[in-house]
Amino acid sequence: MIQQTIVSCDDIQCFMVTEHFFEYFSDDTGVTTFDRALLDLSRIYENAVLVGAIAVSKYVQPPIEPRVTFDIDAVLDEKDFADFLNDELPEEKARVLETYFETSDSVSHSLKHKNTGIYLDFLSIQSEPVRKKLVRHILEDRESATNLLSMNGNRIHIAKPELIIAMKLNRYAKKPKSEKGLADRLDIVKMMKSYHDQKDLLDPDKIREFINRRESRYLEEILADVACEVCEA
Repeated sequence: MIQQTIVSCDDIQCFMVTEHFFEYFSDDTGVTTFDRALLDLSRIYENAVLVGAIAVSKYVQPPIEPRVTFDIDAVLDEKDFADFLNDELPEEKARVLETYFETSDSVSHSLKHKNTGIYLDFLSIQSEPVRKKLVRHILEDRESATNLLSMNGNRIHIAKPELIIAMKLNRYAKKPKSEKGLADRLDIVKMMKSYHDQKDLLDPDKIREFINRRESRYLEEILADVACEVCEA
């Protein structure tokens, strides 16, 4: 079970502490498997921003449990992404990357964490099918668009929940009955149930700023379903 704690917030960002993240994947009671991969990512790309299912899992609060996933999605700024694709990393950064990661056999832009076998997929403004407006906002307004995840003295940016939900709504709305679409919907529901009626931590109005009319209809349906589930619980 996940136990995540938001320990402090100001007007812009929250600081979060990770504890017992997917404990059944870990062979180390101090640092879990996924967090080891995140720690090594932060050694190379200090400005990377977590998104996707791993980011969702960091916000989901007990007794709700996160959906199981086996990879990490992170947004890189344009220069870091271009340097990665062109194999033009600075010598020191390349040395650290080669120490902790190996190039995967995936067709996507990804690395494989040597110690855990976890795949790390990189996204940028040019990535598909992510909406460019969302990624651009995250990269250009990093301080206001992210929180900080603290792990054993290291920190990594994590997109705010409203932006993660907007990204997932974007994909869900395209193929709502597909396996990926249903997984995205489940992630959205878990996050909303974790912070139901806590607008200071998850504000639906902020989600609406980044979605289109079709996605807004799905958002309202999900909000209604979550309200019913919470009332019945």
